[in-house]
Amino acid sequence: MKIIIVDDSLLDRKLLSRTLVNSGVKNEILQADNAEAAFALIAGNIGDIALLFLDYQMPQMTGVELMEGLVKVPATAGIPIVMVTASASEESRQAAYKVNPRLAGYLLKPFKPDQLMAAARPYVQTDA
Repeated sequence: MKIIIVDDSLLDRKLLSRTLVNSGVKNEILQADNAEAAFALIAGNIGDIALLFLDYQMPQMTGVELMEGLVKVPATAGIPIVMVTASASEESRQAAYKVNPRLAGYLLKPFKPDQLMAAARPYVQTDA
C-alpha cells in the first residue's frame, strides 16, 4: 500500500516524506507537486493507496478542490486523506470537513512528527 503526498512545495514534500520514513513507516511514498499530477498518480494506483496527504493551498487547484473530486468518485471516495496546511482558520478547517466529513486529519504547518504519526498510524505500516 502506498502513501501519496501532494504539495506544491518540494521542501514540504521532502519534510513530510522524511518524517514518515524516520518514524518507521514502510509504505512506498509517492509525490505530486500539483492536482493534475496527483490525479494521474491516484488513477495509476487505484486500490493500492493507504493514505493521501494533501496540501490545502496550491496553485491552479486547491487541495480541497482536489479532495472534492476524489470523494465524488466511488473508486477514490474511501481513500483516507489528511490535509496539511498553513491555514489555521476555522473557516478553512470547516471547509475541508464539509467536503469530506471522513477526513483522517487536519495538520497545521509546521507539524510535529508525533502529530503527523498520530494521523497516519491507523493507515500505514510501521516497524512497531
